[in-house]
Amino acid sequence: MDLLSLQSESPVPERLVWTSVALTLLVVGEVAVRVTTVWSAPQVVLNGEFVIGVVTTAPFVAGIGYAGYWLAASDVDAPRHRRVWWWLLIGAAASLLLNLAILAVVPVSSGLLAVGWLRWAVAVGGGIGVGVGITEARAIQKALEAERSAVRAEQLAVQRDLLDYLNSLLRHEVLNATNVISGYGSLLMAEHDEGTPGYEYSETITRKSDEVTTVIEDVRVLLHATEGRRTTEPVDVVDVLDSELEKLADLDPAVVVDLDAPDSVTVPADALLPRVFGNLLSNAVVHNDSTPPRVSVTVETSEDTVVVDVADNGPGIPDAEAETLFERPVERTAEHGLGLYLVGQLVDHYGGRVQLLDTGPDGSVFRVELPRESGVTLDGATGAPDDQPGNSFSGAATATPVE
Repeated sequence: MDLLSLQSESPVPERLVWTSVALTLLVVGEVAVRVTTVWSAPQVVLNGEFVIGVVTTAPFVAGIGYAGYWLAASDVDAPRHRRVWWWLLIGAAASLLLNLAILAVVPVSSGLLAVGWLRWAVAVGGGIGVGVGITEARAIQKALEAERSAVRAEQLAVQRDLLDYLNSLLRHEVLNATNVISGYGSLLMAEHDEGTPGYEYSETITRKSDEVTTVIEDVRVLLHATEGRRTTEPVDVVDVLDSELEKLADLDPAVVVDLDAPDSVTVPADALLPRVFGNLLSNAVVHNDSTPPRVSVTVETSEDTVVVDVADNGPGIPDAEAETLFERPVERTAEHGLGLYLVGQLVDHYGGRVQLLDTGPDGSVFRVELPRESGVTLDGATGAPDDQPGNSFSGAATATPVE
């Protein structure tokens, strides 16, 4: 690091470095004057008094310069840098006045000795002042950080209480209300013939209440995911995928699914992991107008990572939507829910990432990368890697391999 690299909002670090340089040049100047003045007797230049003065000055001069570099790179806020500078001035001035008083009553043999004495006084006093200033600045900084941490902890506690309340409100009040609405809508549908206005109205009520229920469930999952108090445990990804793939037939009995995966592979996750793959897989069917819709899932593992690719033969995703696919929806409507935004939040919590790997008229491919549970078998015992080759699942309504 050089003088040009002292990037700081405060000029104090650079001032400290230049102060150290100035004191060093003063010593060099003293040597030059001594050599010029007593050229015929160079041994006078390195007499005991001068050498002791330089040796005892050097640590303080170096300390002042180092303090400038340290302060520029430290986490001490710039407004507190000024205190370090003022402490240097106070220390140097106090030491200078004290030693001037001593010089007034203690005679010295030469003016060069007096200059060296005063230079020593300024360096020592300034160095001590810098040390005091940095100690004080760090103490103030730590006190402020502790106060900020306490405030943040209090805010987090309030937010957690609010999240708990919202979660309870959604679960006990709003969700129960939508279930009642959906139930009455189903009863009305049963009392009217298909194609009549009454049937269509009751069908709309049922469908919309179900959509609201889906959004509420997503919000509850999102609240739970952002609590910051959840712990993970080994979860078998293949079991999760098997279960979620079997549910696709409920969305479209003609769906063709294929799973190419080891018999078992675990990742550190929790009970919300099925929501990740459930959202991706259901989207691959619901938004797929091909006949029949096809969903192919591939699981690959490495020593540290589990990679899950979900491919479909749908119409693809428009570029405008692909750019903001995992961002929070601007319009929070029952028709769209939180879907892929929820997927992104959960995967991020698990320490992984999700991305749209490819999309086009022949379909889309989503990739989920998760950290692998290290050295843990499915039953939780420590041992060899838990994946075994050869598991291929073809299920739902029509089970055929993906071509």
